[in-house]
Amino acid sequence: MRCPKCGVDMTVADVEGCEVDECPRCGGIWVDVEEEKSALGMKPTVFTVDEIKRLRQIYQPLGQIEAVKYFKCPRCGELMWRKNYMHHSGIIVDKCHRHGTFFDKGELEKAAEFIKKGGVEYEKLRIAEKGVAETQAKLIRELGRVESTMYRLHWMGRLLSSLGF
Repeated sequence: MRCPKCGVDMTVADVEGCEVDECPRCGGIWVDVEEEKSALGMKPTVFTVDEIKRLRQIYQPLGQIEAVKYFKCPRCGELMWRKNYMHHSGIIVDKCHRHGTFFDKGELEKAAEFIKKGGVEYEKLRIAEKGVAETQAKLIRELGRVESTMYRLHWMGRLLSSLGF
């Protein structure tokens, strides 16, 4: 397989007992879709809500600033998506949803660190909190609608009463 970034032949390497492809030039790593969870060491772990919330305070993204460039998937040749890994890790990876993810040098380790510190659980909590906020917003809108209807009914009743009905 050729590196999507450099175009040189990648070599097979072992990460967490998973076979990945590593670029000898840029140090990037290609991880197949079915190997990603194993390569990142995703294992069920229990964290408290406070530990998960604290993750955003202690986690430091890589902070690399590079010009945006899109690469082709080394398997299918389609352009890959640039994504913030797990939405809030700060690690921008190149992802082919059908075939795998390309991590630049150091990103696979940083993603594994993010997961180890509770990144998966943080994302679940963030999604749950977003759902609660959306439900609260809907409830407030509906309450406003009901109050408005009640207000109109009140004044309609007064008007009808003043007309002798």
